[in-house]
Amino acid sequence: MKTNDDHLRQELRLAQLEIKLLREQLLKSVQEAQKSRGDAVEEAAAPVAPEPPKSVIIPIQPNEHRTDDQPDAGARRNGHSRVLYVEDSEPNFRLIESILEDRPGTDLAWAATGKKGLEMARTQNPQLVLLDLDLPDIHGSKVLAGLQAQPETAQTPVIVISADATPSQIERMLTAGARNYLTKPFEIRRFLCMFDEIFLPA
Repeated sequence: MKTNDDHLRQELRLAQLEIKLLREQLLKSVQEAQKSRGDAVEEAAAPVAPEPPKSVIIPIQPNEHRTDDQPDAGARRNGHSRVLYVEDSEPNFRLIESILEDRPGTDLAWAATGKKGLEMARTQNPQLVLLDLDLPDIHGSKVLAGLQAQPETAQTPVIVISADATPSQIERMLTAGARNYLTKPFEIRRFLCMFDEIFLPA
């Protein structure tokens, strides 16, 4: 049983992580606002040029080849919980990494793009996918659809972690098959409850 000091230390650590999360989100919002203002200034100063013809980009399909030594979908590596976080921001990944220190035995992998996330999910068979929506290559909704289309990950639970708090987007992702939806900045305790619901026995 934990002593009162242990409990206070854990509460303090969670509070520090929540402050760090808020600071990261505030910094990101400021940077995005500055970038938007800079883009607007550049567009106003630049001469208007004729729009180039639109080109069609055909995405490269992931390799469907699978070797026999890759783990089965239900397998655990060393009895650990396998989690994949698809997120383009390293600070956000490091934050989740810090939070999951409170869940020993968690193997956390990181994919910075949607296509990389789909590839890693197919080959590593995570037991949980954490998914951002605003990715540099494809939208998170396409990643969710891709996960459900792959036999290896069709049943893998997905928790969306996104700054998009619009009710229509939340409903759309939940209807599309996401297990849960967290809006940034999120409550760390709520995230851990969602995590425990998946990995801890009932």
